[in-house]
Amino acid sequence: MASVIKVLHDRIMDSIDSIQPPERYKIVVLDAKTNKIVLSACKMFDIMDRNVTLVEMLESSRQAYTSLEAVYLLTPCVESVQRLMDDYPNDSPTGKYKAAHVLFTAPLEDRLFDRLTKSPVSKYIRSLKELFIDFTAIESRVFSFESPSSFYTLYSPSKKMELSTELDSIAKQLVSVIATFGDFPSVRYYRPPETLDGKRTQSMKLAMLLQSELEGYMRSNPETAGRQQGQGTILILDRSIDVTAAIVHEFTYQAMTNDLLPIEDGTKYTYEIENANGEPEQVSVVIDESDQVFLEIRHSHIVETASTLTKNFNKFVAENEALRGDTDKVASVRNMKDQLANLPQFQDMKAKYSTHIHMAKECMKIFEKFKINELGLVEQQLATGETVEGHLPKQVLAEMIPFLDDPVVSTMDKIRLLMLYLICREGLREEDREMLFDHAKISEGNAEAIRNLAFLGVNVERGGSNARTKKKPFYPRKKLEDEDQPFDLSRYITKAKKVVEEHINGTLDATLYPYTTEAPANTIDSTKSLRKTPQATWEKTKPSVKGSRLFVFIAGGVTYSEIRAMHELCHSMGRDIIIGSTHIITPRQFIHSLRHLARGPVRPTAPVIPPYKAPPAPAPSSQRPGPASQSSTRSAPALSSARSAAPTTPDYRPAGTNISGGIRTIQKDASGRFVAPPTQPAAGAYAPSRPAPPPLQGGADPSVDKKKGKMFGFI
Repeated sequence: MASVIKVLHDRIMDSIDSIQPPERYKIVVLDAKTNKIVLSACKMFDIMDRNVTLVEMLESSRQAYTSLEAVYLLTPCVESVQRLMDDYPNDSPTGKYKAAHVLFTAPLEDRLFDRLTKSPVSKYIRSLKELFIDFTAIESRVFSFESPSSFYTLYSPSKKMELSTELDSIAKQLVSVIATFGDFPSVRYYRPPETLDGKRTQSMKLAMLLQSELEGYMRSNPETAGRQQGQGTILILDRSIDVTAAIVHEFTYQAMTNDLLPIEDGTKYTYEIENANGEPEQVSVVIDESDQVFLEIRHSHIVETASTLTKNFNKFVAENEALRGDTDKVASVRNMKDQLANLPQFQDMKAKYSTHIHMAKECMKIFEKFKINELGLVEQQLATGETVEGHLPKQVLAEMIPFLDDPVVSTMDKIRLLMLYLICREGLREEDREMLFDHAKISEGNAEAIRNLAFLGVNVERGGSNARTKKKPFYPRKKLEDEDQPFDLSRYITKAKKVVEEHINGTLDATLYPYTTEAPANTIDSTKSLRKTPQATWEKTKPSVKGSRLFVFIAGGVTYSEIRAMHELCHSMGRDIIIGSTHIITPRQFIHSLRHLARGPVRPTAPVIPPYKAPPAPAPSSQRPGPASQSSTRSAPALSSARSAAPTTPDYRPAGTNISGGIRTIQKDASGRFVAPPTQPAAGAYAPSRPAPPPLQGGADPSVDKKKGKMFGFI
């Protein structure tokens, strides 16, 4: 199975490797966003091992190295392009580096492309490529666009004017993911019954945009032109398909720790330990797939986590002869901590075991202190519609009220319980809803979060505008003899898992989940008859891959429970499944976003790339000239940095460029000049409407008189 991290790592490293300056050594320059992309898949020593002497940030003040060539890996936005131009000013006899090799993470907008042709930096640029890597690798099977603000743009009524641009941006980023894997998948999307009258959901709009972008991308590249669509499938969903999954407590290790503990960005955990001097000390650890202890337990139930840690620790001790003096087996997590203190060697494994023991203990403390065990049983009844015994719950309100009145239960847990009840009942009368709010003693802001569920298609008012579900008569579900019996607190199955499972089996409703084009001929996957009984996801055995790759994208946020579900299907059904989203959410983050959904966020999201500020005038330089000693007397006007928080989304240039493994390279002609691609899309290509880019400083738009096929030279 292909790994998101490995595929992205190889693409970045191959691009850096492809640049071999005569001096052998080179400098790499990253902007704030590409730094996140690179570090999500590569270690710093990977980069330095490619004859790189220095890695620098574009936004920082940097020393000039006029004897070395630089590789710029940049976001195709106004700010980064202007900072690139500032490195090679017109009034300086030399640039910051001997030459520039510019790699953009996504296609460069024509307007910005024009600016590079008219600025002094054009004389220094030796190569220019578009890599299509505008996404972040989170795990081996997970990618993200790291855009929490997308939730507001997708669902807030105050952001309707920005929705088209947001969906266009997401579609282009999805093309980056698909191009990096080298696929041309069929596009399938979620279309609920109430939209059959022609009303479009976010999933439907995004799927149509993606289809157009994919066709334009494939048509624009000679190596892929004429290629038939259908190599795999990408399934487009959005957060409204399963609000419950974003609310209900999840009791597997990774999801539970991110829900209950202060873990930053899903990977960084800081906690307090006692150092050798007996003093408290703050320790920060990174939890990712390089942590073998974490890999063994991340998808195991919290009840099993302690026993798994104990078993693995005993195995670790037994396998290391250097620890023969301390090989007394531990019986539980409680005395494992004392055993670890006696291990002066194997510090790395010691630290990892200590971290996860601490985290498991902290989770259990919160679990017991705030009565999450009892609360979780009620949540599961509301989420699944059945009791542990498989019967229809009849006293769920009577079981819920004591938790709303209990001061020990946290306010956040009360909000989650009320949300689940509202979803289960498909709306309540206003007086009933307010009565429950009074029981829980929640603030107006939290009450607003509950009401704002309506923007995700949840009926908040009894008799609301959203169509009520036509429920079938309830009968206790008969469980198969060989069916795995889930934990009582983990009976809810995410809708994403059910949808993917039915898609693989060829039983997914084509009306609710249509294709953007004609459905592939073989819609029933060959793995249907080969399905195995689900195995534990922490098992080391790699499943054999059957069938084509399946991408699952959930706009508006993906939960850790949905990520776990895709891992389980990879193992149980032998499929290569990649899941991604605009961002990863926890229940706390989801509810916080709901509080401000009606009016939009309280304060604008800080841009990843800092706003552009013109640099101070440089001091006279005594260094020898670089490649461009001749320069005109007029300085190129600066680009405006007055723009929205997100970088400018580039437009595709569907012809006039070449691709190599999905990487678009601007080619030279016989005279050594680079040919600028046409500005208009090919016939029949989709050209989404979008706001005009920010105006240029210093005069009229230079692209007004632009001619197709215009050429410019590089020295």
